[in-house]
Amino acid sequence: MALKTTVFALSLAGLVGAGAFAQDATDETKDLYKTKCAACHLADGKGAQPEMNFTDPKWEHGSSVADIVKVITEGVPGKAMVSFKAQLSDEQIEALAVYVRGFDKTLKPEKPAKAKK
Repeated sequence: MALKTTVFALSLAGLVGAGAFAQDATDETKDLYKTKCAACHLADGKGAQPEMNFTDPKWEHGSSVADIVKVITEGVPGKAMVSFKAQLSDEQIEALAVYVRGFDKTLKPEKPAKAKK
C-alpha cells in the first residue's frame, strides 16, 4: 500500500509542476472526468452554469486542492454537486481535484494535499 501511495504521489507531482495544466492529467483521470464530471462541468471545464465553471477565478467553495477535494468528497448540500466518496477512491478524488483546478490558468500550481505529508 505504501508503494502504491508513493507511486501515486510521484505521478501527481508531475501534474503540478511549473506550467502544469489540465491536459497534463493521466488518461485514467481524464476518463474519470468525462464519466463523472463533464455532464455538468462540460468537457472544457466551462460549466453548464456560471457556478460550475472551472476556467475562471470565481471558485465559490475555494480553489485549493484541499477545497476541491472536500467538494468532490462531500458534495454541496442544496446544489447539483453530489458526494463522490462512495464512488471514487481518495486517490481518484485528489487526481480529479488537481485536474479540474488546472482548467483555471490564473491559479499557480499547487502540490496535492497527500504529497505534502
